[in-house]
Amino acid sequence: MAWFDNWLNHFALYPAQLFVLLFVIALSKSTVLLSSVLPPASVMLLTGITVSQSSLHPGLTWFAVVMGGTTGSVLNYHIGQLMGHTRLVTRLTTKHADKFLRVQHQLQKNGVLVLFTARFLAVLRYIVPLAAGMLRLHALKVYAVSLASASAWAALYVGIVTGISAF
Repeated sequence: MAWFDNWLNHFALYPAQLFVLLFVIALSKSTVLLSSVLPPASVMLLTGITVSQSSLHPGLTWFAVVMGGTTGSVLNYHIGQLMGHTRLVTRLTTKHADKFLRVQHQLQKNGVLVLFTARFLAVLRYIVPLAAGMLRLHALKVYAVSLASASAWAALYVGIVTGISAF
């Protein structure tokens, strides 16, 4: 594990690279394809934020995580829009029409609440924006809720490491 310590020490010396690293971690933990092969978000983010304490202001750390998380959700939304026109998705929604209609109803009825709370649940973090894209929910609503939920999510992680008083 010495290589890992050296790697983290390297980033502690270069705040701009650390900012990008935090952005990429949050982005990858909010993206459907990357998140499933990486370690849990809590481990990755808490490690990155801990390293950032010596070289980045907590506000910049928070901003990097917010931008990465929001970008990941928006990317998933647009992937969902593209997937919504494929034959595979049409077959799946036809085959499981009752379940799909329930999900569609919940997202259309309680879209803001579902999108916001999904950020805090591992698999739902990327599945719900993907489904919102497939269902063609209003893009600006998805963008705004993704930004708000990523802001709270980032504040939770940065607050755990730095203490709430840092903000």
